[in-house]
Amino acid sequence: MKRSEYLVPLSWEHHSALVNANRIKLGVENKGKIEDIREFIEYIWQHDLLPHFNREENIILSHREAAKIPQAIKERTLNEHSEFKQLFDQIMSLEPNSAQYDLFKRFAALLVSHVRFEESSFFPAVEQKFSKEALKKIGKELKEQHVPGCITWQQAFWRK
Repeated sequence: MKRSEYLVPLSWEHHSALVNANRIKLGVENKGKIEDIREFIEYIWQHDLLPHFNREENIILSHREAAKIPQAIKERTLNEHSEFKQLFDQIMSLEPNSAQYDLFKRFAALLVSHVRFEESSFFPAVEQKFSKEALKKIGKELKEQHVPGCITWQQAFWRK
C-alpha cells in the first residue's frame, strides 16, 4: 500500500521496528545473552519506540482533526502504546534470567502486531480523515522530528 508522503517518516520507523523485532526473535531462538537482548530492548525503547509513540500521540492524535478517526482505532493505538510501556517496565524491573526470554518474545510479537495494525488501520484512517492541509502540517513536524532507527548494533546477539 502506498503511504501518504506526509506519514512516510513514521513508516520508515515502522520498518526499523520490524527489523528490531526480528533481531529480538532471533536472539531468543538462538539463546542469545539475556543481558545483551535486554540492553538492546532498552536502547530501542529509549531511542526509537518511545519517541515514535510520542510523535504519534502528540502530533497526530492531539491534532484537532483526530476526532474524525474512529474511536476504536484511536483506543487500540493508545492501549498498545501503554501495553508496550508496561511490558518494557516489566523487562527492566527483573534481574536477568531465562524467564525473560518469554517477555522478549512477547515484546517482539507485540511490536510486529502493532506495526501491522498501524500500517493497515491507523495510518489509512489518518490519510482518509485528515485534510490535505492538516497532513502537510503533520508531515512537516514528523520530518523535523524524525530520527533514523537503530541500524547497527555492536553485539549481534541474534546471530548464532
